[in-house]
Amino acid sequence: GALALLRNLRNMQAASVPEATVFGALDAMKTDRVLPFRFIAAARAVPQWEPQIEARMLAAMAGGDKLPGGTLVLVDVSASMFAALSAKSDMTRMDAACGVAIVARELCEHVRVAAFSEGVALLAPRRGFALRDSIVGSMSHSSTYLGQALATLEQTQPIPDRLIVITDEQSHDRVADPKSPRAYIINVASNQNGVGYGRWTHIDGWSEAVIDFIRECERTPAA
Repeated sequence: GALALLRNLRNMQAASVPEATVFGALDAMKTDRVLPFRFIAAARAVPQWEPQIEARMLAAMAGGDKLPGGTLVLVDVSASMFAALSAKSDMTRMDAACGVAIVARELCEHVRVAAFSEGVALLAPRRGFALRDSIVGSMSHSSTYLGQALATLEQTQPIPDRLIVITDEQSHDRVADPKSPRAYIINVASNQNGVGYGRWTHIDGWSEAVIDFIRECERTPAA
C-alpha cells in the first residue's frame, strides 16, 4: 500500500533499489488516504527523492473542491510543537501542522499562511515542501502567544472569511473571540485543556477529512 511504500523508502535507498523502480511505484500508488505529513516524513528520510515525493503529494490533493472566499491559516511554531506526536511516533506536532497547512493551501480558494510563536509573520505564497520550509524557518521557536498574534494580524491584515489556527493549544496569553466570521482551532496534540473556546470551532486531531469537516460546518450560515 501507499503508506507502506512511503515508510520503506529509506530501506529501498539503502538496498540500492533502482530509482526507476521506486519512482514508478510512487507514480502508481493510490494516495487518496495518505496525509501530507507522511510525505514530509518520507522526504526527510530520503531527501534526494524529495521532488518525486512532493509531486505525488500535490497530485493527491489536485482537483478537490476548494473552500470559497479568503482563508488565513495560522501555524504555531513554538518550541512545544516539536514534541513527538506520541511515545511511539517519530513524527512531531510540527510535521502534522505543516501537513494540515499544505492541505489548506491547496484546498482553499484564496489563502494566506502565517506563523507565530512569540511574534507573528506572514509567509510568502509557497506550496508543498517549500511551504513547510517557510513555516519551520519563519522565526525562533520559543513561547506561544496566540492571542497577541491574532491581535496583530487583525490590526494589520484584511479580516478573512475564514481563520484556521493549527496549534497544540498551549498559549501563554488569553485568546479572544476572532473577528473572522468562521474560525477554527485544530489541535494537533492531546492536551486535556486547550484555548479554543468562545466563538471558535474546536477540532481535536486531524485527518484527510479536516477540510471536508470545515466545508460541512459552513453549510450552516455563520452566527
